[in-house]
Amino acid sequence: MRKPAPRLLAAARGAREARAGDSHNFGRHVTIGRARVHKPRTLFWEWLMLGAGSPLRALLRRLAHEDGPGEDAFDFLPELRFTSPAARGGGSVERLVLAPLPRPSRARRRELAVVVGRALATWSWFGVSDLHWENLALGVGRRGRLIFTPLDVEIVFDDYALPTATKLLPEADPEYSAVNRHACGVRRVLPLLGKPVDVGDLVAMVDAYREALLFLDRHASRIAELCAGVPGLGEAPIRVLLRGTGDYVRARSEPVWPPLLDAEAEQLARGDIPYFFRLYGRAGIHYFTDPTLERALWLPLRGDVPRLAPLLSLARGLRSPSRRSLREEGLFAILGAFDHPTFEGPHAHGEVTVTFGARRITVRSGSADELVARRDLRAYVESVYLPCRCGEVRSALVPAITACESAR
Repeated sequence: MRKPAPRLLAAARGAREARAGDSHNFGRHVTIGRARVHKPRTLFWEWLMLGAGSPLRALLRRLAHEDGPGEDAFDFLPELRFTSPAARGGGSVERLVLAPLPRPSRARRRELAVVVGRALATWSWFGVSDLHWENLALGVGRRGRLIFTPLDVEIVFDDYALPTATKLLPEADPEYSAVNRHACGVRRVLPLLGKPVDVGDLVAMVDAYREALLFLDRHASRIAELCAGVPGLGEAPIRVLLRGTGDYVRARSEPVWPPLLDAEAEQLARGDIPYFFRLYGRAGIHYFTDPTLERALWLPLRGDVPRLAPLLSLARGLRSPSRRSLREEGLFAILGAFDHPTFEGPHAHGEVTVTFGARRITVRSGSADELVARRDLRAYVESVYLPCRCGEVRSALVPAITACESAR
């Protein structure tokens, strides 16, 4: 599967209602009103993760209160009001209202580092992706809560072995390395955490990541049972990204590789950016074939066509052999993304102690075995530190049109 390119959202701010984003599924666009945002696709997954009254959010709060980091551990996610979240043709969600984070105190900076660690764990564990910096909001919400949340949740239950798969951290893909580094979602926090981040804040981030993953693993069966029982889950499209938006834009004027599928060319010809999806528990990659979105076809299951990895199994309690890699190698992916030559020696937070040596990084956590990795982790993750500052803004939302100064 090809990696997505970052998308630029264009909206006329101040207008009573404005269009935003790409055209999908017979000319449908996101429309932004004064109080609500209408999205012409299912909002089921956003409601489940970010909705006021979501049974999943209620369960996570209860479990975190009974056996975890505290009932407010997931309060970095908003609780938004949705209308028609299960409708295939779309629904609306209240606009997210956040105040920009002021220049943080040392304590507030540490709080943000912990939130980033929990966010990396949460989205990796639930298999959520496409979390590039344009898709993230960061600010102060109701009651002074620190909010760090995606605006769109369309991809869920993918089985990840590393947090880089979320796009919050940059994957070390030789072909897409530059795009991945620019687009990675954690760049949103760099104006507040610093470049480089404080080494103590980094270790706090790793500790929070580990703690959140252990908590989710302990309660995986209860979480899976609840999700399986939510009405409409098997009918809600889960988006599939076959290639980046930039590839589709380029395909309108020149050939791309691999060549366009007929289903891609068909959607491009009518002026849409191609949209594909899968359904939980069913095989195949689907796409809509009529403006009412009542009919869908699927790509062939055989031949030279994209292949999808299996989703995490609710019937098996969302457990997977990849969970161990997420817990262990995932720690080093975070350390590698934020590492800096000035870091040296041991640093501790909570149950985690990280020692930065000249050639190795060592992690000790609780009663677990000592974990050791080479300090150069560029085979697995790229650095988040770039000389440019595109996307590294203090505003709650990234500006609608953001240009990289390095490209000028």
